Amino acid sequence: MFAAVIASRTPKLLADVKHSDIFAEPYAHYTQTDVVPAPLYQELAAEFPTLATIVNERSDIGSNEAVRMTVKQVLSDRRISPLWREFFEYHTSADYWRDVTRLFAAHFRREFPGLEDRIGRAYEEWRVVPRGYAGEAEVRLDCQFVMNTPVKRKSSVKTAHIDLCDKIFSALYYMRDPRDHSEGGDLDIYDWRREPRFVKHRALSRDVEVVKTVPYRANSYLCFVNSPQAVHGVSPRDTTDVPRRYINFIAELPVKAFEPKQIGRLQRFWYASEVDPAMGDDKY
Repeated sequence: MFAAVIASRTPKLLADVKHSDIFAEPYAHYTQTDVVPAPLYQELAAEFPTLATIVNERSDIGSNEAVRMTVKQVLSDRRISPLWREFFEYHTSADYWRDVTRLFAAHFRREFPGLEDRIGRAYEEWRVVPRGYAGEAEVRLDCQFVMNTPVKRKSSVKTAHIDLCDKIFSALYYMRDPRDHSEGGDLDIYDWRREPRFVKHRALSRDVEVVKTVPYRANSYLCFVNSPQAVHGVSPRDTTDVPRRYINFIAELPVKAFEPKQIGRLQRFWYASEVDPAMGDDKY
């Protein structure tokens, strides 16, 4: 009875989205503000775990560093509220994947021709398992609490990049702390000035330009199809003692969906001042 009540209150972030709400340029994406009714959002925000909980009492964290709790960690941790655990269960479920494919399967097919043949099933028929758990699956879904740690010097937690090439769908749900009055930390969407080329998964600043910014605002949501077109990054954030808070959503495949074209050896030499900063953390 209790679980049923909690489940009925769990936000389903894509359930009411229509095909006409999806932006096609510069790559397939969707954004929304005030996603969850205010009273429910306030409850979720109040129950967002502390930084100490997310880092499991570690003391060696740096400035503006991304730290996270995965779905596997969340579902086994009774410090996390029942409402949040239900949220994580739903957003790593087959029901959630059905909403993803309802909205984005056509975009997947356009970006990744032949991927369904490689996998052996249509996107809509893919078996789903939460990331970190055993089981046969074509796609593993993760839902993560994420904080970017307090900033000691103005910086970007991650510059222009694409997500790893075994991930075809990503999303962010911002849970900005009301005490956070810093500037920056917005999500910039880029378009290419030329044919895509990368340093691992990073883009050179000369090659891309910002065409849209999704402000780091409480109760706002962004999702997109990850591909060589899907360059995005976080704008530099001012010094602050307040972490940047959000939920991260990932759809991971057992194979690479694409191979990002790398810049050549001579280009690395010519653009060394840009290449060195781009050689950053590619864990996500």
